[in-house]
Amino acid sequence: MPVAKRGMVDLSEWNPALDGPVALDGQWEFYWDRLLLPDDFAADSNAQPKSGYLNLPGYWKGHDLNGQPLPGTGQATFRLRALMPPGDHVLTARFFSVRAAYRVWANGELVASSGVVGRSDEAEEPDRSIVLARIASDGTPLELVMQISNHFFPGGGVQNPIMLAVPGPLEQAHANARSWGLLFAGCMLIMALYHFILFILRKKDVSTLYFGLYCIILTVLVASNDASDWLIRAYLPSLPFGAVSKVVIVCYAISTSVLYRFYRSLYPKEFGRILLYIVDIRGLIFIAIVLSQPGVVYQSALQLFALTSILFTFCFVILLFMCFRRGYSGSLLLLCGVVLLGFTSTHDVYFLIFKTHVVSLLPLGLFALVMSQAGALAQRFSKSFADVENLSEKLELRNINLEKEIAERSRLEREIVNISEEERRSISLGLHDGLCQQLTGARLRCAALSRMSPVPNGKDEELRQLSSLLDELVDQAYDLSCGIWPLEHGAGSTGPSLEDLVRRYSRSSGIPMEFSDKRGCESCRNMQVTQLYRIAQEAIANAVKHAKPNKIAVTFDCATSGQATLVVRDDGVGRSAASRSEGGLGMSIMAHRAMMIGGDFQVSDIDEAEGGGTMVACSVVCHSKVR
Repeated sequence: MPVAKRGMVDLSEWNPALDGPVALDGQWEFYWDRLLLPDDFAADSNAQPKSGYLNLPGYWKGHDLNGQPLPGTGQATFRLRALMPPGDHVLTARFFSVRAAYRVWANGELVASSGVVGRSDEAEEPDRSIVLARIASDGTPLELVMQISNHFFPGGGVQNPIMLAVPGPLEQAHANARSWGLLFAGCMLIMALYHFILFILRKKDVSTLYFGLYCIILTVLVASNDASDWLIRAYLPSLPFGAVSKVVIVCYAISTSVLYRFYRSLYPKEFGRILLYIVDIRGLIFIAIVLSQPGVVYQSALQLFALTSILFTFCFVILLFMCFRRGYSGSLLLLCGVVLLGFTSTHDVYFLIFKTHVVSLLPLGLFALVMSQAGALAQRFSKSFADVENLSEKLELRNINLEKEIAERSRLEREIVNISEEERRSISLGLHDGLCQQLTGARLRCAALSRMSPVPNGKDEELRQLSSLLDELVDQAYDLSCGIWPLEHGAGSTGPSLEDLVRRYSRSSGIPMEFSDKRGCESCRNMQVTQLYRIAQEAIANAVKHAKPNKIAVTFDCATSGQATLVVRDDGVGRSAASRSEGGLGMSIMAHRAMMIGGDFQVSDIDEAEGGGTMVACSVVCHSKVR
């Protein structure tokens, strides 16, 4: 590969079609602090005194000129003469990463420019873009004159080689770089959108939010990187380079803080607050410099910021290694990603500060970092899903056992109720056939004695009192027997006698009570009616005791809708004004009885416009056939 020496390069033996692109590297004539035109060299090539020769690609910062190192800012002209291969050729020249503004002439014709060349910061308009220029060669020597001004970057000059080739290879390389950059940016945007949606669905997990933000930042950084041929300029060509540069550098400044918060959301014990404050303060200071200082200042500060980023990356490696040693999920993947990022970023920072013409490895490191983060989140989600599945299986098994336990408990409750009812029946029958019969016999015996004559003197009144007392005892015994067991004694019992219950309560309380029923069966065989009878018994007792009613109405309907419905309604003071007894269980007992038979139990107050009071209702499915 030919190399320029003392402002001359020999390409006479170069075959553009077979040998491929050639780099115009080597010593270019260097004219410091002068912006010369091709006409300035037309009359006599030695008319303009040279400042020496400068190797390109390279920067003039620190170049020795008359014993003094040159500053990074300023302006200069470069000139190269090339001996071209014979024949006519149409060539493509690539100019890329020339800091900060330039113009290029080939044989006196302007072929490429970027930004506006100026002698001061105010006159200069910096830009950073790739230019592919067409140059015609007829075999005669080619003269390239390039003006460069830099009042924006720490060092002016040419960062990447100036390439020369036949049309095709350089354009294809440019398209490939843009395509890979577009692919990477598109993947980052899709991943960002996906993780933003995850955060919206589950705001408790903030790691997805920070990961999505980091993907957005990486999209900006890669789109403004040399590896993608500054893809962002293809979509935002009209934006000033200074504004684009500030946005990119601000994204770079906050990237470490976002990355640290992502790690902290996963491992809060290892990634503490103190280091977070240090990272944030460092980023805020740098952002303040970017927003308040001219380009050459914050571009110089960028180099120091990049060096500190390497230090923080090393801290991330140590902390993630601690997480890995403690067996945290996803820590190994994150550790591998940070190690690769640290290697690639160190490589790029070193060569960009101290060298030129380097293939940027940072996109590779960023891609590895993002993939490791995505893998770590996927591993955590997979583990969470597995834990949820295991818990769901355990919960399902426990639910099955609980359902069995509830079913067994319900069966035992029903059995207890059945035993209780059977005991009530036994006691009722015992009272009816024993005590009631004996009291009836005693009452008849007393009546027989009262008809005997003569009755001893003074015993008439006592005998009448005894007869009256026996009558009351017989009535109370029969009422007690019917209250304990409401069913008829024979085998053809027709269900609870609600009408008799209402009649007895009305007689004993002195409160007028009405009863109405609509039966769908001549003989009720529904075993659940017994529980409805108990609910009615409790509801009437509560109304008599607490509501102070003037009238109580009891309705039983099992003729429609396949349901048996009991309604007890009074016109008393209502639940809110009714007196309550301490430790009362009436409502709870009624609700429990309704639950046992699968009924719908409701207690409600009646509006004053409808007469006021309280209504107790219970409905249960009736499976008896209507006939």
